[in-house]
Amino acid sequence: MLNVMLKRIAALLVMTALPLSALAQSYPAKPIRIVVPFGPGSATDTIARMLAEKAGKTLGTTLVVDNRPGANGLIAAREVVSAPKDGYTIIVSSNSAHAANQYLYKNLGYDPVKDFTPITGLTMNPHVLVVRADLPVHNMKELIQYGKDHPGKLNMGNGNTGSLANASLVRAMGGFTGTDIAYKSAPAAVTDLLGGRIDFLSTDYFIVNDHIKVGKLRAIGVTSKTRLRPLPDVAPVAEAIPGYELNGWVAAFAPAGTPPEIVAKLNRAFVEFINSPEFQRYCDQQGMLPFPTTPDELGSFQREQVSKWADVLRKAGVEPE
Repeated sequence: MLNVMLKRIAALLVMTALPLSALAQSYPAKPIRIVVPFGPGSATDTIARMLAEKAGKTLGTTLVVDNRPGANGLIAAREVVSAPKDGYTIIVSSNSAHAANQYLYKNLGYDPVKDFTPITGLTMNPHVLVVRADLPVHNMKELIQYGKDHPGKLNMGNGNTGSLANASLVRAMGGFTGTDIAYKSAPAAVTDLLGGRIDFLSTDYFIVNDHIKVGKLRAIGVTSKTRLRPLPDVAPVAEAIPGYELNGWVAAFAPAGTPPEIVAKLNRAFVEFINSPEFQRYCDQQGMLPFPTTPDELGSFQREQVSKWADVLRKAGVEPE
C-alpha cells in the first residue's frame, strides 16, 4: 500500500512539473508584449521597435510594443511586475525605472532588482555636455575654470534625471558652483540653451547633434569613458575629471520568476539583434553604444547602478517624492 501511494505521489509530481517544462520547450507559442515606459518616438521606444521586428523573426513570433508612459517609468514597471511569469510580457526600460527610481520615489511599488529577471543590456547612452556657442568655454577644463571664476553664475539646465545628475556630478567633482534650472523635457531645455537663457546642458547626443553640426551649440565633453564615433574630437569628461562616468542605458527585463530556459531564448535572440551591423549603424548615428550582456552580467551591472544613481541623486539634493 505504501509503495502504491509513493508511486502515485511521484506520478503527480511529474505531472505538475510538465507544464513548466512544456512551456519552455514550446516557447514562444504566441505574440510577446514588450512594455515600454516612454511614449512613441522616444529613444527607448525606437530601440524596442527595432528589437521587435528583428528578434521576432528569430523567435518565430510577433513582438508587440505597448507604450505605458508616465512617472519616470514607474507605471510600466509596476504593470510588468504583476504580469504572468511566462515570458509573454517583458519590459524594455532604462536606468530611470530600473535604478534611479529607487531613490526618486518613497512608495515605488516594486523592487527594481528583486522583482525583475534580467535578459540583456541593449544600449549604453552617454550624455553629451554642451554649452551655448557664445560662452567662452571650449572644453571641460575651461568650463571648470569658468565656474570657479564665476561662482554660482553658470545656469545649468536639466530636462530629466540624467541631466540633473550629470550637472550635479560635474560641479561636485569639478569643485565649482552653479544654478540648476529645471525643465519638463530635454527639448525645452535645448530651446532655452539656444536662446542664451541657460549656459550648459547634459543630454543625449541625438537631441542636440543637429545644433552641434551647425555651430549653434558647442560639445565640450561626453560622459562615457571613451569617445563617441559621431564626436571623435570631443574628449570624455574623465580626461579633465579622473574617474568620471555616468551614462544612461536601456535594457530588457522579464518579471522575476520567469523560467531560465525562456530567458535564455530571449537573450540569444536579442543579442543577435544587438550585434547586427544595422543596429551598430543606428547606435553610431544616435551617439549610443551597443550593450549586449548575459542575464547575470546585466544583473550585476544593475545592482551597481542602483547604488551609483542613489549616491549621485543624494549628492544632487534630490528628495524622494
